[in-house]
Amino acid sequence: MKQKQDEHSVCQGCGASVYREHLDSGIARYEEGRLLCSHCVAEFEAKRDRETTAEVFEPIAFDDDDSAPARSGGSAVKEATKEDVKEDLSKSRMAATAAKAGMGVAWDESRFRRPLQPLTAGATRCRLFHCRLSEGAMDHMIHEINDWMDENEDIVIKFVSSTIGPFEGKRVEPNLIMTVFY
Repeated sequence: MKQKQDEHSVCQGCGASVYREHLDSGIARYEEGRLLCSHCVAEFEAKRDRETTAEVFEPIAFDDDDSAPARSGGSAVKEATKEDVKEDLSKSRMAATAAKAGMGVAWDESRFRRPLQPLTAGATRCRLFHCRLSEGAMDHMIHEINDWMDENEDIVIKFVSSTIGPFEGKRVEPNLIMTVFY
C-alpha cells in the first residue's frame, strides 16, 4: 500500500516549498497570479507599501536642502541664522528645564519655521499629549486636546498615534501617550 505524500508546491519567488497547510492558513498565497511563500508575501507587501507611500507623500524640503523640490502654496521660509538657531536651542533648553522642574510650559508655535499646510496629504508638525491611566486624567486630556484644537482653527489633524508606556514623575507609572500629527 502506497503512503500518500503531503501535497506541496514551489514558491515562484524563491523556490521554497509551499505546503497545503500554508495556503489554508493564509501565510502563503497567490499574488498577481504567482504562488508565494510567507517570506515572499512579506517582501511583496513591503514593496507595495513603499510604492503606495511614494505616491501619497511628497518629499519634505528642508531649509538647507537645495536638491529637494520647492513647495508651492506656502509662505516663504526665512533663512535661519546662527542667532536664530541659538535662540531656538535656548528656548528648547528652557522648556526642558521647566518640564523637569514640574512647571507647566505653554505650547509655543512660534519656534517652528515650517509653515502649516492644511490642504496637503502629509503632516508638517506633531504634538504630544499624555495622561495617567485613570478616567479623570483621560477626561482632562480630552479637554486639553479639544481646547488646543479650538484655539488653533488652522490646524487639520492628519494622523494620530497612541501607545501606553511608563512616564517618570514622583514615581514611574503607565501613561497613555497620544501623538497628533497635523
